Amino acid sequence: MKLISLTILTILFTSCSVTSDLNTRIDRSQKKSLKGSPFQTAKGMKAELKIQKKYRGDYENDLKNLLENYPNDTIILTEGYDFICLGCPSDYVQIFINDTLLLYRKDLMDKKYKKTKKILINHFDTTGYFYSDIAELRQEIRKGNQWNNNPEKYGTDECLDGGHTLYTIFYPLGKIESMYMRCWLNKEFRK
Repeated sequence: MKLISLTILTILFTSCSVTSDLNTRIDRSQKKSLKGSPFQTAKGMKAELKIQKKYRGDYENDLKNLLENYPNDTIILTEGYDFICLGCPSDYVQIFINDTLLLYRKDLMDKKYKKTKKILINHFDTTGYFYSDIAELRQEIRKGNQWNNNPEKYGTDECLDGGHTLYTIFYPLGKIESMYMRCWLNKEFRK
C-alpha cells in the first residue's frame, strides 16, 4: 500500500508540473534579456513571463520536435505581447525555421493557441515589412554578430503603440539567447 501511495504521488507531482526543462531554459534566457535591456519597459514584463510559462505548453511540443528533427538548424521563436494588457500571455507566437513559419494566435474563447503554417518566400512579404524582423535577425546570426547585445540597434521603447516582443534563438549546439524589444523599427526609421 505504501508503494502504491508513493507511485500515485509521484505521478501526480510529475503530471502537475507546468515547467519542462526547455520551458525553464527559455524563461531563464528571457529573464536575462530583460535584466540587461536598455529599455525601461523591460522592467514591467515579469508578470507576462510568469504566465507565459503556463501557456507555452500549447506550442512547446512543436518546438521540441523541431529541435530534435533539425539539430543543425537555428530556430527563431518570437512571443509577442499586447502593450495594454498587463500580466497577459503572449497574443501571438512565431516559430521560424528555414523557410517555414509556424504561427500561433491566441483564441480568446477557448484560451488556447490556434496554429497555422506558412511558407515564407525570401523570409518576408513583397513589401519588405512583414517578418522583416525575422529576416534581419537571421542575417545577423549568419554573420556571427552578437544580435542581442544592442537592442537599440533595431528599435526603441519610445513608441505610443505596438507591443512587447521577446526573440529567442535556439542554436544547433543547444545554446539559447533572447532579446527583449518594445517596438521594432523598420530600417528607414532608425537612428
